[in-house]
Amino acid sequence: MKIINDLDGLLVNKEIRLEEILKKMNTGHERVLLVVNNGVLLGLITDGDIRREIVTNGTKSNATAEKIMSNNPKTSLDEPHLWEEVFLNNDIEHLPIVDTENKVIKIIRNIKNYENFSIPNTVGLIIAGGMGTRMGKEFQNLPKCLIKVKNKTILQRTLEKLETLGLEKIIVSLNHEYEKIIKEIEDSKYKNFVEFYIEEEPLGTAGSLVKLSNLNKDYNFLVFNSDIVFDLDFLKMKNYIDESDDDVFICTAQHEVEIPYGVIEKQMQIRDKFKVVEKPRLKFDVIAGIYYFSANSMNNDTDSVIEMDQLLEKLELDNKKLVYYDIGSNWIDIGNENQLNIAENLLFIR
Repeated sequence: MKIINDLDGLLVNKEIRLEEILKKMNTGHERVLLVVNNGVLLGLITDGDIRREIVTNGTKSNATAEKIMSNNPKTSLDEPHLWEEVFLNNDIEHLPIVDTENKVIKIIRNIKNYENFSIPNTVGLIIAGGMGTRMGKEFQNLPKCLIKVKNKTILQRTLEKLETLGLEKIIVSLNHEYEKIIKEIEDSKYKNFVEFYIEEEPLGTAGSLVKLSNLNKDYNFLVFNSDIVFDLDFLKMKNYIDESDDDVFICTAQHEVEIPYGVIEKQMQIRDKFKVVEKPRLKFDVIAGIYYFSANSMNNDTDSVIEMDQLLEKLELDNKKLVYYDIGSNWIDIGNENQLNIAENLLFIR
């Protein structure tokens, strides 16, 4: 845990706008801002809160801190023996410490210790065979995984995370423009521990997984789409998997959509029983393009061309245990140029 006593750069009022919030977050370096009024805590702004606003309303949003912040954040009194239990029981990175009047004293940041961490008996697979047709003419001859976000390719970002996990091996499955991806890796520090699987014909989003799992029957597979940027707590995910007897874990990310109109919320099927909700936000759990397949989940599958949704449906029909795992909101898929522009402004991406 990191105890942060100097709060000068982290305190903001509820009226400041998104542009100033982004500047404050970048200079604060703690991935959090505290929204206060005369020292009293009103809310918390994290990377995830900013991401939701930018994804919903764009980088030019004029939203205030009061709109962006998370209301009623989890807090604790200045009693250190309570802090660890709060972190264990809540999916939070920051814990404001307050007095009896809810005035902020300091903030505790829960920093994970990944020393000697590993996910044993597991193959990391990056599926990078897609055509990238949604990215427009500018990127038509470039595999999506080689698109740069903040001067670093998506592929490099994923490999940086996987190299710390103690995996059995890392495989990149390839098809479209595969020579460019191979050259990118062979010119990097990853050339000695990344293997390639080249699809002679497109196998769909799960075909290479099926093929490779049959060639590596004793290993689990941790699978990633090649067009996503994410910040995932692998330690927490591993603990969740270790405590479960499920076969397949489908990672989901939190995504919000704001309806730009006032919406009638009907209470009864008569005209005078309703209320108006101004610009409501709808929350969804979306497929994040990250999956974990246990070693025994696909040993009998032989389909050579198959999409991921078809594979998951087939496994469920085969009585495999499928569950979802929420990775939070620090995630984005670079599916088109608009998403790329959004990613350039997201604070969890360094």
